[in-house]
Amino acid sequence: MSLPTTRSPRRPLAAALLAAGLLAAALPASAIDAIDMNLEDLMQVSIVSAPKFAENPDRIPSVVSIITAADIRLYGWRTLGAALRSLQGFNVTDDHTYAYGGVRGISQPGDYRPRQQILIDGQAMNENIYASAPADSAFPLDIGLIERIEVIRGPSAAIYGGDAMFGVINVVTRSGPSVGGEAALKLGSGADRRLRLSWGGQLGGKDVLVSATGFGMHGRTLSVDDVNGDGSRRDLHRVGGEDGGQLFAKVRGSDWNFSLIHSKRQRVVPTASYDTIADDHGHAETDTYTLLNLGKEWKLNAANTLHQRLYLGDYRYDGVFPYDYSAEAVADPRLMNVDLAKGSWWGIENRLVNTQWTGQRITLGVEYKSNWRQNQRNEDRGYGCVSASGVSSDPCLDDPRSSRQFTVMAQDEIQVGDATLLTVGASYDHVSQFGSFWSPRLGLTHDAGNIGLFKVLYGTAFRVPSVYERYYNTGSYVYGNPALAPEKMRSLEVAWEKRFTALSRLTASVYHFHIARMVTTDANGTAINDDSRVQATGLELEYEQRWHNGSRLRTGYSIQHAADETRRFDNSPRHMVKANLGLPTGIPYLMAGLETQWVSARTADYGTQKVPAYLLANLNLSYTPAGQPWEIALGIYNLFDRQYSDPVATDEILGARRWQMPQFGRSAMLRTTLRF
Repeated sequence: MSLPTTRSPRRPLAAALLAAGLLAAALPASAIDAIDMNLEDLMQVSIVSAPKFAENPDRIPSVVSIITAADIRLYGWRTLGAALRSLQGFNVTDDHTYAYGGVRGISQPGDYRPRQQILIDGQAMNENIYASAPADSAFPLDIGLIERIEVIRGPSAAIYGGDAMFGVINVVTRSGPSVGGEAALKLGSGADRRLRLSWGGQLGGKDVLVSATGFGMHGRTLSVDDVNGDGSRRDLHRVGGEDGGQLFAKVRGSDWNFSLIHSKRQRVVPTASYDTIADDHGHAETDTYTLLNLGKEWKLNAANTLHQRLYLGDYRYDGVFPYDYSAEAVADPRLMNVDLAKGSWWGIENRLVNTQWTGQRITLGVEYKSNWRQNQRNEDRGYGCVSASGVSSDPCLDDPRSSRQFTVMAQDEIQVGDATLLTVGASYDHVSQFGSFWSPRLGLTHDAGNIGLFKVLYGTAFRVPSVYERYYNTGSYVYGNPALAPEKMRSLEVAWEKRFTALSRLTASVYHFHIARMVTTDANGTAINDDSRVQATGLELEYEQRWHNGSRLRTGYSIQHAADETRRFDNSPRHMVKANLGLPTGIPYLMAGLETQWVSARTADYGTQKVPAYLLANLNLSYTPAGQPWEIALGIYNLFDRQYSDPVATDEILGARRWQMPQFGRSAMLRTTLRF
């Protein structure tokens, strides 16, 4: 477990300094096809494809999980959230508008912010209005383009900033040659139709990949309680209905890269959320992302490498909410409320990696980010704003904002003997309107040989409230609270990993963290800082085994407790048991991927209600004949058609208080891929 050395021809320093004024860092590491790797080879992959933290998992003083493209195909996962929920400590819930990813007991209903930074090839995609990152079909990248998903648990604010309180998720895309020409078609329940066309290869010595995806889903019928306000059940139609598309392009040279991501998803929401008209298909919510990234690597000399990156992002949310205003003095009793958010940002980043001293790797970084547009607007179409006091020509909300953030970070990885690595790091962040924050971190990794690998991480992190949490107030719906203060977190984690063979390993981790002034909501749905001390403690166990015949197993158990001084948090299961098993069926080239998840009971509605435990099973059959340019798969989800619900943000529906949302029963999807 020794530190790498850097040896390369000298480049002119003047050229590096000139580029520093034009670009910002983060050249992703070369993509790999981790299809048939054993566990030992897989754990040597240089992960988190950015110079912030480009190294193999043994060097990181945190628990690391890697989900490969082979896993995605074997188990038939349809979204990023479906893949993440297979990992220990992760809890994904769905209110049929969005799927929300929580971790280690923190997944309160109505909290859009996952407190994790989600990257695509090292570029952060958390938008700057809600600070959210979608885990469902609104995620801007087609899951068929994912080479692997790298998950680092624990606070990483010293390296990645305040959105990385609970960890970092980096999605690495496939290389152009690994894709070639590819067409993928998916047909599923609810008239779900998805088509992807991709081409990748070498052009002029450059790795090129271009892909376009289009999708549409009519939706399904779902029986829901309390929509009528009298406790009776009612069928809602087109639940989950959506349409949209995704565009992805990237070019990678020997020492530079460029990528473009653009996506749009419109989701039909007939579930009467926010007291809208039930089963009204005019209720639609749209998310649009555009992300640009330009990266460059300069080999200054044998010991110094400068990584630079310039990035731009744009996010737009459009919501149309139908309301029954027959009791108000308006011409059309079906009034359409329009909610709009526009966020735009750009940033420049420079990171210098130095390996001049034997047994040390020093990383120094500077980043500037400008959130030049963080605008929110809400109005009643054709009126301005309709309220109990009358009709106003002004919108209900018109709030333009902007902000800036400047970061300086330093980290030193010190080899102590042959088996121990000490990591010391800190970042200084200055955020407009909130002031300055220090985020130190200290990590230790020790290889004890046959006993196993030990990791200890102590870290701190911060999170500033989003503009939505501070300023969203339409008069009739008050969520924002301008007085919100930043959150601060301290965390300690100890992990042990034992590799029995190159094909098997056991991981155990114990953690404890506390958060001061955690942003939550009161009984009226208004954002507040929790005055009491928030604490969470947990244990995560995971065992992974692979066999030479292609079989693989990953199973584990989590026990966690997250609470403040008054109660345990809503949507925070105490126990979770998960297992993923891949097996040859005995029929040549036909594999079966079986997934099971048991999640214990959760509380809802501020601890006053209880959502029962559930056990789910998914089955995926994939047929990949050798030497053929095609493959086909059939996925069956919720195999035994279990009825279960997820806690959701408390919603007043015609006098009824709804705090849970039923989930879909059995569904299926047929997938085929043709390579040309």
